Amino acid sequence: MSGQEQDITDNDVLAYADGQLDGDARDRVERHLTADPAATALVREWQRQNGLLEALYGPVARESVPERLQPQRLARLRKASDASSWRQLAAALALLALGTGSGWLAHGFLAGDRGMAEPLVAQAVEAHDLYSGDVLHPVEVKAEDSAHLQTWLSKRLDRKLSIPDLRSDGLNLVGGRLLPAAGGEPAALIMYEDDSGQHVSLYVVPTDDGGETALRYNNVDGLEAISWTDEDVHCALIGGLPRARLEAIAKAAYAQLI
Repeated sequence: MSGQEQDITDNDVLAYADGQLDGDARDRVERHLTADPAATALVREWQRQNGLLEALYGPVARESVPERLQPQRLARLRKASDASSWRQLAAALALLALGTGSGWLAHGFLAGDRGMAEPLVAQAVEAHDLYSGDVLHPVEVKAEDSAHLQTWLSKRLDRKLSIPDLRSDGLNLVGGRLLPAAGGEPAALIMYEDDSGQHVSLYVVPTDDGGETALRYNNVDGLEAISWTDEDVHCALIGGLPRARLEAIAKAAYAQLI
């Protein structure tokens, strides 16, 4: 092997696998791979994984990123969310240490307003922002196929879901889609629209934890967010509606979803 090929780094091989090299740089890596069967096998595996990711998420990756989803803004939001979570935990433990009466006060605290978005709400807001502004493809399965949508989402989340009918609350079903949640589990995004074109999204993630069912409130960049846990799903309702109206919608969705 020539000295030139010996200078090839892991970054060069990664760039080759991602199709980012051309000309002499690509030729150098190919000569290196010809002499290294193990590296060749690894590159093929990376390329196979790239193909799978492209098939699954390529359409999303090619969409323009809204201002709310810019990396700098998300980093600030996550940092603030982490700090808020620690403050909430410390306050809850302090109240709990005072006794059962104060423990109940801690329950009320955890169920009330939170200045910063919890992780579930942050994920839901990101999904709502990304797809509510998409005129052509806001959903994968449209409202006309709501029966299929319900069966599909129930199967993928491994939960028996009922798509909430929110027409009495002034919302028509647009449809839904499947998304990857932060923990790797599937998430359902069910989208609605009122007569003025305002979108409301219901974000659902399966959980094995169960837990409280109290409504929790957040406001993220002007969007109202209401979240709750119902049996074996975490839910968040997102929309640019007044809190009182969104709360009524959340209660209707809560009553029908599971």
